[in-house]
Amino acid sequence: MASLQVVKGSNKGAEVSLEKGDKWVMGRNADCQVVINLPSVSREHAIIRLMQGKFFIEDLKSRNGTTVNNAEIKVRTELNHNDQIKICDSLFTFVCPPKPALPKEIFGHVVEDEVADTDDGEESSSTVEATIASGSKQVLLEMQSSEKLAFLVEVTSDLTQTFDLDKLLPKIADSLFQVFRQADRAFIILADEDNPNKLIPKVIKTRRAQEESMARFSRRIVQQCMETAQALLSEDASADKRFDLSQSIADCRIRSVMCAPLTMRSTGKGFGVIQLDTQDRHKKFTAEDLKLLMAVAGQAAIALENAKLHDNLVARAGLERDLRLAHQVQMSFLPKKPPVLEGYEFFAHYESAQEIGGDYYDFIPLPGPRLGIALGDVAGKGVPAALLMAKVSSEARFCMLTEKGPAEAVFRLNALMQEAGMLDRFVTFAVGLLDPSTHQVTFVNAGHLPPLIYRAATGKVEEGTSLDASGFPLGVAEGIPYEAVTVELGPGDSVALFTDGITEAKNKQEVEFQWEGARAVLGSGVSNAQVMGQRLVAAVRQHALGCKQHDDITVVCFGRAPE
Repeated sequence: MASLQVVKGSNKGAEVSLEKGDKWVMGRNADCQVVINLPSVSREHAIIRLMQGKFFIEDLKSRNGTTVNNAEIKVRTELNHNDQIKICDSLFTFVCPPKPALPKEIFGHVVEDEVADTDDGEESSSTVEATIASGSKQVLLEMQSSEKLAFLVEVTSDLTQTFDLDKLLPKIADSLFQVFRQADRAFIILADEDNPNKLIPKVIKTRRAQEESMARFSRRIVQQCMETAQALLSEDASADKRFDLSQSIADCRIRSVMCAPLTMRSTGKGFGVIQLDTQDRHKKFTAEDLKLLMAVAGQAAIALENAKLHDNLVARAGLERDLRLAHQVQMSFLPKKPPVLEGYEFFAHYESAQEIGGDYYDFIPLPGPRLGIALGDVAGKGVPAALLMAKVSSEARFCMLTEKGPAEAVFRLNALMQEAGMLDRFVTFAVGLLDPSTHQVTFVNAGHLPPLIYRAATGKVEEGTSLDASGFPLGVAEGIPYEAVTVELGPGDSVALFTDGITEAKNKQEVEFQWEGARAVLGSGVSNAQVMGQRLVAAVRQHALGCKQHDDITVVCFGRAPE
C-alpha cells in the first residue's frame, strides 16, 4: 500500500493514501489532492503519477522547486520506498514497501526466485539472484572451462602488475566480451567518493563501437547491487519484479543481465559494479557465468583499492617534498646569524613543531646605529600560520624602518594586518629597540609574553613590561595605540624573549613548563645571553622528554657585556 507520510509541516504525522487514482497534485490550491498551505508553495507545485505500476514525481515549474532525498528534481523522477520529498518547509516520506522474495536453492548456493502473479497461478522462474558475497575467496575454478580459467588467470596477472587502471579497465572489458560471447554491453561503474549517490561509468563497452556513445545503464540495478553488496543475475530484467518495471531498464532495452559488486575489503561495502547485459531475449547468462564475473570483480576491487592507496602515497610524498621546500623558504626569512654589536652578545633558537611553523624573530638594523629585536607568534600552526608569518616578517621590517619609534611601528603593523583581512588569525608580537649609545631598550608589547631581564647586580629576574603596558595582539582591534616602555641595561644584564611554546611545553603527566618555570631557570645562576638561552632551551627539552612537541619554540636573548 503506497502512501505519503507527513514528517514536517502543519499536518505532521498525517498519512495520505496513494491507492485510489493515478495522479496526486501537491500545492497550495484547496482542490489539490495534497494541500500544503504555505505562501512559499506554488498553487500547483508538484504532481505524483502512477505509471505502469510505479510512482513518479514531477515538479510543475514551481517558484521554489521540489527535492527528493535533498536533490532538486528537474525531470520526472521515480519514487522508491522511504524517499524523502521536500517542498519548501514541508517534508514527506514516500512509503511503498517492496514485496518479499521467497528463498530457494539453485546450483548449490542460496538464491532468490521472484514469484510472478500470472492468470493461471503458475510461478515464473525467469529470474534468479545469487546471494554469494562478492568478497568471498571461494571461487570454484574447477567448475569453469579451460578458456574461462585462462581468462581469470590473465586478468589477475594484469591487475597485479599495474596501478594505471584507466588503461587496464578497458582491457578487462574487452576480455569480458571474449569470454561472455552473449554480452552486448559491459559497464564498469564506480560511486563518486564525495557523493556516493552519484554513479560514474569508468568503462562503457559495446559490441558495436558506434553505439558506445549512446549506451546507458540502469541505476536501479546498479544501486541494488551496491547496496546489498551481492551479485545479481536476471534472465529477463524487463520482466523482473525486483526492478519494478524500471523505466531505465526499458529505455536501455536490457534483457538478460548480471551485475557483480566491487566491495572494500575492510568494510564489505560496495563502491562500484561490473555489469554485463544483453539486448537479445535469446541470449542469457547462467549462474556459472555469474561466478566467473564475481571472481573478476573481486580481483578488480582489490586492484582499485591498491591503486587508490598508491595514489595516496604518491600524493603524500609530493606533499612532504613541498613541505620540505616550504621549510627551506621559511628559514630564509629568519636571520642567518646573530648581529655583531660592540659591547653586546646575542642568542637565537627556532624550532617548529611541524615542517613549517608560525613563530618569527628578526634582528633589524636601524640608523643610529640602533637595533630592533622582534619576536612574533602567529595563532595556529602549519601552512596558514607560515604564510602569515612571512607577511609579518616583511611588514615588520618596513614599519620599523619607516616609523619614528617602536610604538608607532607596531601601530602601523597592526593596521596592515587589519587591511589584510585575517579575520580568524592574529599575531602576538614584541619588539625591543636597543640603543647601544645609551644602553637603553624600548619595549612595545602586542599581546605577547613580557620580556624577562636578568639583572647581574642582584642575580634576580624582572619583567621588562607590565601587563598594563601590553596591548592587543596584531589583527584583533583596529586603531588602538601601543605603549612604549624604556629600561636601561647595566653591565652584565641580559634580556630573554620567547614564545608560548616554552611555557606551554608539557611533560608525560600533561604538566606545562609555565611562566614560573622560565623565570626560575633564567634566575638560577650567573647568565649572559648565550648561557641564558641555552639553559632555557635545555630545561624545556628535559621537562618534555619523551613527549611530542605541540607548538613552535622560539627564544631570542641579548645582553650587555660585563665591564
